[in-house]
Amino acid sequence: MKAIVYEGVGRVTFKEVAPPKVRKDTIIVKVDRCAICGTDVKAYTIGISSIKPPVILGHEFVGKVFQVGSDIEGFEPGERVSLATTLPCGRCIMCMRSLFNLCENKTPVGTWIDGAFAEFVEIPYRGIIHGNLIKVPDELSDDYATLSEPLGCVINAQNIANVGFPDTVLVIGAGPLGLLHAETAKARGASKTILLQRSKYRFEMAKSFNIDHLICIEESDPFEAVMYLTSGRGADVVINAAPSLEATRYAFRLVAKAGRVSLFASVPKDNPWLSVDMNLIHYNQLEVYGASDSTARNHTEAVKLLSTGKISASSLITHTFGLKEFFKGIKLIQKREALKVVLTL
Repeated sequence: MKAIVYEGVGRVTFKEVAPPKVRKDTIIVKVDRCAICGTDVKAYTIGISSIKPPVILGHEFVGKVFQVGSDIEGFEPGERVSLATTLPCGRCIMCMRSLFNLCENKTPVGTWIDGAFAEFVEIPYRGIIHGNLIKVPDELSDDYATLSEPLGCVINAQNIANVGFPDTVLVIGAGPLGLLHAETAKARGASKTILLQRSKYRFEMAKSFNIDHLICIEESDPFEAVMYLTSGRGADVVINAAPSLEATRYAFRLVAKAGRVSLFASVPKDNPWLSVDMNLIHYNQLEVYGASDSTARNHTEAVKLLSTGKISASSLITHTFGLKEFFKGIKLIQKREALKVVLTL
């Protein structure tokens, strides 16, 4: 079968590989769609030290059960499935606290074990027994189902920050995850959603989404604009979905008293340090949250939310290509001309 294989830092190839063989405690899924994630972009451009090469990339996928191991129950060939792709051990202290995304012995699909930029992908036993393999309802299309993995990460962060009615929610960054955050907050009952974006091009793309107010930093002072929209208070919740220290600084300036800051995006590893006025946190009684990855429960919530039609999936998926055009999709994402690129198999 053809696959997109990571072979070392910055080395990604489209090549022929042997298909996985079903074992008594595994399931083989025939992949129908797999979206390109920021992790895949990073692997292709600069490499990721934690990846264990050679490994097939891809983890935002939907497919059909192809073969079921003799020891596995609850799945039948032909059923459509998606996967919460951080597979937990179920035994460590994090798993005992139901923080499966923080498992100390996790197995990430598409970085440690082979992923879904291939015709077939093997689902290990731990991905089945812990509920990571999730059935997809008929009303959810294959293309839209690929969004369930990133949306699960969004839901994890918003659960942690307790986003809902009657919050005013400010999202910084109009990339795919930022757009998902803004629409998810609205779907959870936020009374007002605001999206802050630097580039004019992405700002224009964001107009296709169900967001109450859009602010372009190139055209408006973000502090003045947010304070105007919030009657001088700031936002109840600020979610930073932009991978920069500058964006993180904005989050602490634009949050209201007794507000919550969600540090959803990572920042560059070679310069991750941020100076913060601790008295701002102290006197304004701010709550600051980190959020990383997702669990099977988050992924299940994502599938249900996508099925309601409250997420603008058609606007988020800007390009669809065949597997061999992976590199074209990467270039479009790098140039910020694409939001989500879905590859068909």
